[in-house]
Amino acid sequence: MTPDGQRSAEILMQEGQIAALLAPGSAPSGVASILDATGCLVLPGAIDPHVHFREPGFSAKEDWEHGSLAAVAGGVTTVLDMPNTQPPTTTAAALRDKVTLIAGRSRCHYGLYGMLWAQNAEEIEALAEAGAIGLKVFLGETTASLPPPDDGQLLGALRRTAALGLRTAVHAENGAILRAAAVAGDGLAAHGRSRPAVAEAEAVRRVCLLAEATGAPILIVHVSTAWAVDILRRVKAEGRVNVRVETCPHYLLLTEDEAAPMGAIAKVNPPLRSAEDRSALWEAIADGTVDQLGSDHAPHTPSEKECVGDLYRAAAGFAGVQTLVPLLLTEVVAGRLGIGRLVELIAEGPARHWGLWPRKGRIAPGADADLAIVRLCPPAVLPRPFSKNPRSPLSDRPVHAEIVATLVAGQLAYRDGHPVGAPTGQWQRPNA
Repeated sequence: MTPDGQRSAEILMQEGQIAALLAPGSAPSGVASILDATGCLVLPGAIDPHVHFREPGFSAKEDWEHGSLAAVAGGVTTVLDMPNTQPPTTTAAALRDKVTLIAGRSRCHYGLYGMLWAQNAEEIEALAEAGAIGLKVFLGETTASLPPPDDGQLLGALRRTAALGLRTAVHAENGAILRAAAVAGDGLAAHGRSRPAVAEAEAVRRVCLLAEATGAPILIVHVSTAWAVDILRRVKAEGRVNVRVETCPHYLLLTEDEAAPMGAIAKVNPPLRSAEDRSALWEAIADGTVDQLGSDHAPHTPSEKECVGDLYRAAAGFAGVQTLVPLLLTEVVAGRLGIGRLVELIAEGPARHWGLWPRKGRIAPGADADLAIVRLCPPAVLPRPFSKNPRSPLSDRPVHAEIVATLVAGQLAYRDGHPVGAPTGQWQRPNA
């Protein structure tokens, strides 16, 4: 899959980059090695723009050895890791510490978000200078338990990011509404009532208004409701806000009612929604309102998820980086999603949004040689998972796609169900 569409070709790679796309059978003599991908589809390596690999502070849930292996086993060659760790990535020093922590351990490339909260607006320029891929703001409480910025603080912070051209990823749920709506009770329906659609819709509308006032680039993550989709479609059509939109496979493939028998394993924030919300998200993919897909890979230990009889206390979130590409390719086989559109959503779009284009997200001369070799196949179960805590409400779902091999910077990182070689993933900073 090239920027010009699907074609038969041989890909010549040198020093971690794509040197040329050649006609079939025309590879030059003397190449160091040849990987035969006959009968397969070669995609640009996916960029998962929304993962929680949990380090530092929560390595019982996930770590970089397991998370990055799960990524390459799923055809993902770059991940963008969220900052709500312990300590959270709120300063340039914390970002540099995290880079040091990860170095030499990741099988995939990685970018790192800085965190925006109520008391660190003065750190934004330093985070950008230190190499943050972008900022992340939670408009309600998050894992790190840092208070979100109020509207005045957020407005001031967005003025700073606008001047830098630094995009902010927004978890758009109104914290005050969540506190007012909170209800104890077992079952996914109770969880859904505690995080109503209006909390997402209000936060989306408010942050878009602040972004319009400042000119700041933003991206709304894990959109889950038809209400938010409608607001974002109108905002994008008006053209006054530099806003991009993300949703996740679990909102496209599961509803609250369908997942209800699974209990706490399907608990996630925002919650799974109705069939009408799911349909609205598919329409938003078809008409271009949605710009990227991310897994929101967020594993928890079994004890944190399995609060029997008390779903209210169970942790929200589950693994997803390894299943992202196979599940979406299954929708391609089903005719619900075009292969070109899929590449836009999992490779080109994230590369453009986060300053990695044109070196990533495409198969073309001059781009990094990050590739996923896939085979479309009859329905099969997903291969063995590699996350430290891999359970997910989608992990037993049959797929029509096999990740045959994944190349990171031109080197095999995964092939035929097994990791290959040592970790070679590199830290990715946005383009200057």
